[in-house]
Amino acid sequence: MYFDRINSTICALATAKESSIGIIRVSGSKAFKIASKLTGKTNFEHRKADFVKIYDGEKVVEKCLILTFHTPFSFTGEDVAEFHVHGAAENAEEILKLIVKNGAIPALKGEFSFRAVINSKMSVDEALALNTVITSENPYATDLSRKAAFEKNSVDRLKNLIPEWEYFHTLATAVVDFPDQVSTDIDFEKLKNLINRSNLDISKVSANSKALEKFLDYQIIILGKPNVGKSSLFNILVGQERAIVADIPGTTRDYISETFYAKGFQANLTDSAGLRITDSEIEAKGIEKSRNLLEKGDLLILLFDGSKPLDEEDREILRETRMKSRLIVKNKCDFAQAENTELADAVEISCKNGTGIDVLTDKICENIEKNMPDKNEAVFFSDWQKRKADETVRKLEELKLYLDSDQIEIILFLINEIFTDIRDLSGNLTSHDVYDKIFGGFCLGK
Repeated sequence: MYFDRINSTICALATAKESSIGIIRVSGSKAFKIASKLTGKTNFEHRKADFVKIYDGEKVVEKCLILTFHTPFSFTGEDVAEFHVHGAAENAEEILKLIVKNGAIPALKGEFSFRAVINSKMSVDEALALNTVITSENPYATDLSRKAAFEKNSVDRLKNLIPEWEYFHTLATAVVDFPDQVSTDIDFEKLKNLINRSNLDISKVSANSKALEKFLDYQIIILGKPNVGKSSLFNILVGQERAIVADIPGTTRDYISETFYAKGFQANLTDSAGLRITDSEIEAKGIEKSRNLLEKGDLLILLFDGSKPLDEEDREILRETRMKSRLIVKNKCDFAQAENTELADAVEISCKNGTGIDVLTDKICENIEKNMPDKNEAVFFSDWQKRKADETVRKLEELKLYLDSDQIEIILFLINEIFTDIRDLSGNLTSHDVYDKIFGGFCLGK
């Protein structure tokens, strides 16, 4: 799909519709010709901005800046013209229509980045990281993707495996194509060593990628009996009156979620319905949802009323969550405290006067930090890469098992499959379809 359009000049709005300035990017061999038709200007200097009028026939439709880049010194490696127009809504759309009318075609998602890769302006893994820089709402993911996009912290170790797999691929191909002329004596020990190293390298990147994925979806659940202050704590931690607070037990009938921010970390925080036995059908449904949340929580905040002795329901909550990552918290520390030996190590807080909230926040952040991916390890930024990595590890394990058999055809087949997979994972893509799968998930205009 993308390769079929490589000779066309493409255009798209590169800024959000709500922006006060709309940047329309035009890339391809007709970029300056189209710009000339719209503006009447005939000479476009490299990396120079000019103030121009855009015409639709005799009618002036815009006064704006145009910034031009000559091939190969542009983002895509092609001639590029960028129109900086007023607004990114109707006005920009009308100008886009004029650009299309004069010879361009609307860009596909990620098509500018695709052309940058094809024209050797960046690698595939850099393009994937750059897309994450643009779309990420998490500071840590943004930092990781910046390193991969701008500091070349990429999957270089996988690229280093390619020559070794190419050797076995060439040998396997020769054995299949010229069985009477080529010996099947493959050095299986050398191949086994390569399998182990490849498995280790791919698994490290894959594990770090999954750690990042989990970190970006970190779930904190506040649990406890009704009326212990869960909603009050929730409101304090998210910094807004999001949950209804009342003295009536069972006020929270369903769970509420908001984003928790602290010390550069963020997570999804959920205020659950209380855990207790109830005769109310509606409240019981909320409590059942709370129990289901237990399985999804990466960190549980177990909240108790420190001014009251624990009862059997409290102890059941402690028993039910004993295998989970949790913080035990005593609320209402501004009151006289009951003797609860089970809560001896609990964080003491008062939602009423704010006591202990900073300590609790620090402990939450410490737990989130434990789940951070390794900043010094590479990351797969696309779902396609993650799936391909899992498939490749499975094939490596399968090949290792077959090395002890006499089924040379399957061994040779797997060698060729793994060679292709590692090339794809390292950014040396082997088919046009792979480009379509990867860049189809990018932003429009990038």
